[in-house]
Amino acid sequence: MTEILYGVSPIGLGHASRAAAVGVKLRQAGLEPVFATGGNAAGFLTSYGFKVHDVVTEPTPSERDGVMRYPALWYMRYWSGYRSTKSKMEALVAEMKPAIIAGDEEFSSVSIAIEKGIPHAMISDELELGFATGWFSRYVEKKVAAWYTTLQGRVSSILVPDLGDDHGNVHFVSPVVRDITRTREEVRARLGIAKGERMILLSASGSGIGGFLLDRVVRAVGSLSLPDVALVVTGLSVGPSGARVRYLGLERDNQDFVAAADLVISTAGKSTIDEAVSYGSPLIVIPIRHHSEQERNASALGFGYGDLDHLDGLIPRYLGRRTEPRRYHGAESIAESLKGLL
Repeated sequence: MTEILYGVSPIGLGHASRAAAVGVKLRQAGLEPVFATGGNAAGFLTSYGFKVHDVVTEPTPSERDGVMRYPALWYMRYWSGYRSTKSKMEALVAEMKPAIIAGDEEFSSVSIAIEKGIPHAMISDELELGFATGWFSRYVEKKVAAWYTTLQGRVSSILVPDLGDDHGNVHFVSPVVRDITRTREEVRARLGIAKGERMILLSASGSGIGGFLLDRVVRAVGSLSLPDVALVVTGLSVGPSGARVRYLGLERDNQDFVAAADLVISTAGKSTIDEAVSYGSPLIVIPIRHHSEQERNASALGFGYGDLDHLDGLIPRYLGRRTEPRRYHGAESIAESLKGLL
């Protein structure tokens, strides 16, 4: 019997990063979770030495020039992927017979746990939807939201990796971040950043979303004539050239670069925000327009999509302005909660 089966949404790498952080804490406690995910997230979690089943299909939202498009089509593709995933997950559960099931915004695993009476927990920081922009997408979203609300009501425990007040079956455990594996000095040495130079990190999504931001950042940094600044780009392997631009592609331990940066610029995904705040790194976030979760995240920090046109003013304002590290403990809290279900 496998003790913990852990479903993970493969959209981007934020969910997988969170799952890796929790998985490491479980491993340190003598428990070895088995993950079920898909896409880049499968290889990402495998790189930590975890056993991973590539069975989850979830579509990445469509985006152009930083604006989310066709939300109704995304919902329909998502539902089709959910049905396909659930049949594969049912076979996996029958084979593995897990003692408990966890799902980080991977809902088929949690649904099966409810149906079969298996102890479980759902991990999510997105308890409300809000991606619709037109009448048809609102119609589709209303039906999806009703299903999601029902699921939340049936789940034994919802663990929210954020700060807030518990209510009902919803428990806030604080944000989840991965531990740093390299010091600031080690990161800068690897990148060839000289003493006295400042590092700007453009951190793009694991799904490749963030290209719209890249050209604007390169132009803004160039127009500011900052001779002591090196621009490092993770998540993207190619883009506009510049004298001090480094493209690293997907980096497994992106948290090391976030912690080492004198400024982080990113879309408003929660994982990068939590990492920057946890390590005290200055941060500018530009949300995907009409992506309700990202717009809420950005608004909480005082940013919006319109700031895409103001990067030349924002970069010098935030560059080097570090804050007190928060040192979040969400990974430990989720690991303890899952251990408590055994």
